[in-house]
Amino acid sequence: MSPPSVDVRVALLADIHGNHCALSAVLDTLKRRVDRYLVAGDLCGYYPFVSECLSLWPESEMVGVRGNHDQVLLDAVQGIAVPGDYRKKYGSGLERALSRLSRPEIERLLALPDTQALSFGGARLRMYHGAPWDPFEGRVYPDFSAWERFSCVEADVIVLGHTHYPLVREYHGKLVINPGSVGQARNQSGVACCAVLDLESREVELVSVPYSPEDVIADVRRHDPHLPYLVDALTR
Repeated sequence: MSPPSVDVRVALLADIHGNHCALSAVLDTLKRRVDRYLVAGDLCGYYPFVSECLSLWPESEMVGVRGNHDQVLLDAVQGIAVPGDYRKKYGSGLERALSRLSRPEIERLLALPDTQALSFGGARLRMYHGAPWDPFEGRVYPDFSAWERFSCVEADVIVLGHTHYPLVREYHGKLVINPGSVGQARNQSGVACCAVLDLESREVELVSVPYSPEDVIADVRRHDPHLPYLVDALTR
């Protein structure tokens, strides 16, 4: 599904991770500023409120790709066992999210591709959760140095996620953007991170939206008290 070419300002989101409190704050902040939402993967994982996240905006307003946690959930839908150490590392959020998702919501997640190639009024955009050379697990952190790896990507704008760290870099005419994480920001505490891209000027605004994570924290403490990281990541 490609957005109309008339869209000029697009919101870039990634790594929502079932944190509906953070996503709600982001959508309230951006709703009058952008024409379209692009989501670079991981609606799922860590926290269980994936259904609530999907209900916050119509399917027609969101274009996205799968992330690695999304793939684990969708594998489980199709009968592939969740890796044995997944719950130990990430908690029960994904399994609880799966038990609450409706069939239309699951179909919506199943429709997400591994990568997206989009066109906005002559600007070519490619979106990956990880990186072009590894769409699920590739990591391009702010200190990344092997920029020549992007040379083969036929795009003007490349949108990434996965690291939870914001990044904006111009390399040989290609604009590489990671908006940071909506649901579990690692560059600062108490905020949901996203970005706004103006496709005419190619200007990128990194946005930090304060929000209250108390409902998510209460859920973690009730269901996964043995994983303090899940709370620390929202409050540090």
